[in-house]
Amino acid sequence: MAKKQKEFRLREDTRLLKLAYFHPKYLGTWAFVGFLFIACHLPFAAQWQISRTLAFLTYHLAKSRRRIAEVNIDICFPQKSAAERKRLVKEAFHEIMQGYLDSGTAWFRSNKDFADKISVKGKEHYDAAVATGRGVIMAGAHFSILDLAGFLSDLVFPFTVTFRPLDNPLMNAVMMRGRYKFCKACYHKNNVQGFIDGLRRGESLWYGPDQDYGRKHSVFVPFFGRKAATISGLTFLNKEGNAIIMPYSYHRDGKRQHYVLEFYPPLPETGDEVQDADNYNRWLEQVLLKYPAQYLWLHKRFKTQENPADPKPY
Repeated sequence: MAKKQKEFRLREDTRLLKLAYFHPKYLGTWAFVGFLFIACHLPFAAQWQISRTLAFLTYHLAKSRRRIAEVNIDICFPQKSAAERKRLVKEAFHEIMQGYLDSGTAWFRSNKDFADKISVKGKEHYDAAVATGRGVIMAGAHFSILDLAGFLSDLVFPFTVTFRPLDNPLMNAVMMRGRYKFCKACYHKNNVQGFIDGLRRGESLWYGPDQDYGRKHSVFVPFFGRKAATISGLTFLNKEGNAIIMPYSYHRDGKRQHYVLEFYPPLPETGDEVQDADNYNRWLEQVLLKYPAQYLWLHKRFKTQENPADPKPY
């Protein structure tokens, strides 16, 4: 146990008034936190215009990230024209910038103010899963309203999450201070036994296996027709936690402050890492066809090649 305590903390330090945080190197962080706090209290129309401006700036200045988004969208949507793909990249930047403002909403506001701003679909699938007494793996993805989705989901069902601490300790304290308001428990990514035990107790755990974390603990399955390294954790959690795998999506409904939380029928429990990952990717593809801009296309989804000798797309 002593060794594990060095790898993770059972609860992150969320104190903001620590002497260390008043060092000049944190001035930029405090300014960003202050900006999020002010912006999240503005009318949504004002937020949308702010995020549009930020998107314009980042699209033109963050050329390396723009290139990543362009490559991802070229791979995943070859049926679209060049003009349509360029427009989708710009829309994705806008959604991501709005997602930052939405995170401020999740961290600094009360979700009770948003009870009339959500539509819930497919809740009967979740209720049926919970009625079995088993844990539920909420197989989500890195959609643009990620933290806001947790903030809103707390109005519908209790859940836990896994997380990786941010490198900036002050920003991490702000983030975790906000998340502890709406998550039943937050498990450090190294605390595998913690979230396995939680699933065995019947908890619902949000888990997003849609990013490329390298060859270890991944399998290669198609994603929009191209093999992508996909985390094999769904199979592990299903077996070790005796948990049901339930896809779960969360999106903004158009250009307004209204959101759709949707539960889907459980995925088959195949016990096979490749098949489970493939089933998940097939589901995710269908959701992204409905909401193509509301996804983290700035992540290098095709970074790791099945054949290491093959050229990387980025």
